Amino acid sequence: MTSATATATRTRITNPKREPDNRAMKKVWILENLIFHPRTGAEERDAAERMLDRALAKAKETGQVRDTDNGAGVWHDYRLPEGSYGAKYEQIKRLSTTEIAKRIRADIKLARKVETKLGAETGSEIALPDPLAALATMPKTIKVSVRTDYYSGGSSIDVRVYNLPDKGWGFVEELDRYGQYKHWAPGPQLKPILDALKEIHWSYNYDRSDAMVDYFDRNYGGHVDVDWRERP
Repeated sequence: MTSATATATRTRITNPKREPDNRAMKKVWILENLIFHPRTGAEERDAAERMLDRALAKAKETGQVRDTDNGAGVWHDYRLPEGSYGAKYEQIKRLSTTEIAKRIRADIKLARKVETKLGAETGSEIALPDPLAALATMPKTIKVSVRTDYYSGGSSIDVRVYNLPDKGWGFVEELDRYGQYKHWAPGPQLKPILDALKEIHWSYNYDRSDAMVDYFDRNYGGHVDVDWRERP
């Protein structure tokens, strides 16, 4: 059996035998334990690698982790003149939409697992500003589905949220940015969850479309939204 350490492509930055006190580094430590453990499955290891890249990028932005990539840079929501690209597009540009959807499911599952393990800690430590943490705060009754669809000229991945609690969840009325007209928008509990799912959904995509000339070119279509039907 090939070990995780033999297949890992990164250098470990935490001590496997010593749990960090800092919340940001504790998250890195948990993910590295998954990545380098010899019994971690390939799918979960890949998801942990992707989540660790996001966690390190956020930690570097806030100065909680030093940049250790020797100037190589981290691809994170970068934009090129000919279009915009998700952070992980280069890793999956030869994969099918079905395979990408499988990665999205794994990312969602791991985000809930790791954030639950971290728990809601208090104290003087500054929490890692990771929007994926919102996925661990939603009630267990909420279900998230990832579905693919193929059609003439392209494909789509739709992420849908089911079984929202009746009280305090859903959409609320608010004024538009100009303070003139009311519209419906996700409430304060729902919005972070949808934002986290949108981040995962976009991370494997690209969009080189130009609506001005009716030219559309993207890796896949689809949306993140709420389905109000009950789902077992």
